[in-house]
Amino acid sequence: MTLRVLDLFSGIGGFSLGLERAGMKTVAFCEIEPYCQAVLRKHWPNVPIYEDVRTLTAERLRADGIAVNVICGGSPCQDISTAGKGAGIDGPRSGLWSEYARIIGELRPSFVIV
Repeated sequence: MTLRVLDLFSGIGGFSLGLERAGMKTVAFCEIEPYCQAVLRKHWPNVPIYEDVRTLTAERLRADGIAVNVICGGSPCQDISTAGKGAGIDGPRSGLWSEYARIIGELRPSFVIV
C-alpha cells in the first residue's frame, strides 16, 4: 500500500521530495506563498495546492476526492525563533500550529511528521 501524503506549510516541497523518494505519494499541498506555489506546480503539476491552512478542512479534502494517511509539515516558527519578534506560540505565524492540530484531529491519519 502506498502511503498518501498531505503536505502542510509545504514551502517548495522538501518534505514531499524526501517522502516520495521513500515510496510515498503526495496527494495535496497547502502553501500560502505564491512563489512556493509556483515551484510546487512545476514539480508536481497534477497535485492540488490549497492556499490557506486556516480554511482547509477534512470535508473539503473529501469533497475533492482526496484521502490521506500521512500528514507532514513544519509550521512557521518565526514568532518563537530568537531571530523573530518574540510574539510566542500565539503569534500570527507560529500560532498556525493550532490549525495543524485541528487538521490532524479532523483527518486522524495513521502518521504525522512534524
